[in-house]
Amino acid sequence: MTAAYRAARILTMNPGCPEVVDGCILVDGGRIVAVAPWKEASGPCRDLGDVTLVPGLINAHAHLELSHLAGRLSAGQGFEAWADGLFAALRAQRVCRTDVEGAVAAARNSGTCFIADVVGREAVMVRSVLEAAGTGGHLFRELSGRRGLSDFTAADWPGPWSPSVHALYSTAPALAREAKGWCVSRDLPFSLHLAEVPGENELFQGRGGEFAEFLRARRILPKGFVPPGKSAVAYAAELGLLDGRTLAVHCVHVDEADIGILVRSGAGICLCPRSNERIGVGEAPVAALHAAGATLCLGTDSLASNDDLDLWAELRAVRALLPTDIPRWDLLAMVTTHPAKVLGLDGEYGSLEAGKRAVWAVLPPDFAVRP
Repeated sequence: MTAAYRAARILTMNPGCPEVVDGCILVDGGRIVAVAPWKEASGPCRDLGDVTLVPGLINAHAHLELSHLAGRLSAGQGFEAWADGLFAALRAQRVCRTDVEGAVAAARNSGTCFIADVVGREAVMVRSVLEAAGTGGHLFRELSGRRGLSDFTAADWPGPWSPSVHALYSTAPALAREAKGWCVSRDLPFSLHLAEVPGENELFQGRGGEFAEFLRARRILPKGFVPPGKSAVAYAAELGLLDGRTLAVHCVHVDEADIGILVRSGAGICLCPRSNERIGVGEAPVAALHAAGATLCLGTDSLASNDDLDLWAELRAVRALLPTDIPRWDLLAMVTTHPAKVLGLDGEYGSLEAGKRAVWAVLPPDFAVRP
């Protein structure tokens, strides 16, 4: 049976019909039948009132396995102090299901309908919680070190998933290429943390520094590591890791040349501004990335490095780093159409139009005013 939902305004993110005033969304079997003016609808309806509806939000980078660490790690003291605290906390306690359930419920309450989540040993739990909450999800199985994919490809993982690598400073280049090749052969998304940490570029350029010493002291660098003599972004491109199905997460320490590489590759750049500020790793050049035409997405990262998993709060943080006249469409694209495209979800999510899943969010008042 078709149900109708009325709203004062609907921002569809569909270029063919971008906005409907006094509109309705017709739904049947969890799918959108049509988005149209209210006067064209018939039958029973639920009036949602004086609100603006937008497509359900997509969180392009989260770590639900760290949901038990909210408020437990240092803030603003830099990556090395934060990472040491994380290692100690993970040794002391594993996440429990109720922690993940609370995190997912809060994300849903703020409008998130899909989470691209980086997981390790708790993949089954995370998938179960997402499904029970009615939240879509893609799981990125994170690899590091030198081990190959043989033990991982045979695993019976529930739901959509694909391999990712933690970072190029913690993963052997052969393994990174293998994981990306596995994704390419199956047309699946790939993810890696890239250019997040101060000193990361210096490490790859062979200039040493505190971050390099930190990695060596904790035996994080893969055995036989040889600096490639270029930036982290240039190294990722040389390894063939950057294309339109890659999420390059953070990209804080990138210069003009790096931005050019990222834009030409078509990779999605997943910004996590509140996590970057909380840890103390710096501020991504958001305005330069946007001006260059980068495919920008947003992620909340984890409760170990953020106050919550609210994408509207993340979008406010990014908006503060952009010109005041940025189009609202460009902002909303970061949490709708852009991540949907990179993750291969654009047939299901990312816009409100016929045939797609009937999931939407309410636009907060501070985003309702046109620049």
